[in-house]
Amino acid sequence: MLCPEVWDFPAPKVKTCIKKNQDFPNVIKVVELNNFYKSIIITCPDEINIPQDIEESLLDDSNYYKIYNCPLGEFLEPTFIKSFVKKGKIYCLSNDTNCMTDTCIALTPDGLLTLHLLRFLYQRLGLEGKKCLHDFYQVQINLKDLKNLDRIKRACDILKSFNFNIYWQPDNEEVCPSSIAKYFCDRNLKVTCESLTVERIKPDIRSIPSLINSEIGEIVEWIGMLIHGADITPSESYVSSYCEPECDDPIDTTRISILIIKGFLTPNMLIKTSQLLSDHARSREINNYWMCISLQTIEDSLWQWTPSVPKVFQPHNSSTNIFFHNEISTIYSVAELKFT
Repeated sequence: MLCPEVWDFPAPKVKTCIKKNQDFPNVIKVVELNNFYKSIIITCPDEINIPQDIEESLLDDSNYYKIYNCPLGEFLEPTFIKSFVKKGKIYCLSNDTNCMTDTCIALTPDGLLTLHLLRFLYQRLGLEGKKCLHDFYQVQINLKDLKNLDRIKRACDILKSFNFNIYWQPDNEEVCPSSIAKYFCDRNLKVTCESLTVERIKPDIRSIPSLINSEIGEIVEWIGMLIHGADITPSESYVSSYCEPECDDPIDTTRISILIIKGFLTPNMLIKTSQLLSDHARSREINNYWMCISLQTIEDSLWQWTPSVPKVFQPHNSSTNIFFHNEISTIYSVAELKFT
């Protein structure tokens, strides 16, 4: 006989946050809060196509690289640290790993190499760290001030090799970001160049809700319905109970363009695009006009909800939606924690 309590699972924990009247420096802080994004969605009302400069800001110099079967000790090499860690911003994340069951690795622009380890591995390595959720431990190695190199190398050699996604932004604009790919190729590692995927959507709509007297969460949901091609005006309530956002003062247009980009995205790309969106929204002479960028982080990555909590590997789904209008922005963030 089945015990009913076996299926009495708690609902996932969901967090939401709305920040109004934000200036652009605050937008930058929100984008830089996390380092690893899997997709972005740009929504432009009253546009047949996404403005060219906005699209190019994401697609130019956006290639990233996959490194296969890479030992962790490669990141401890003095040449690597001198040439890349100390001369640019590195965004590197272990690929195809589940942070509830696997060891995960991240290297961030601050030079911190973060190891997410199960307890038995943490005990074998003998490195200093701190306890995290679900019997995991987190170890951080500061590559910009590396001490006890031989001891750390011996510990890292215990771990298996990993596949990584990596992107490097050099401090010197005359240096090519692909230099990091050549470095690993010269180290006899398999490296492939990856491109972002692009999808353009031009949905048919009757009206566009403004931010005036509207629930911003409903507008985010409305954009999601457009992306998935759902019927936003169902005639039968038993098929769908969805209703469009109520708005007393909609934007005076029936045109809208949506751009979806997926891949390995980093904050430096997104800040430039956000600035262009902000400038473009200010230039439009339409009442209540807005443009939006939605950012989705990688589920099994180093992540934090607010600056007041540390970054940890936490399985999650999150979306940060930034609406640019007039001289200010409205930010709506939502996150679902898969395990708490």
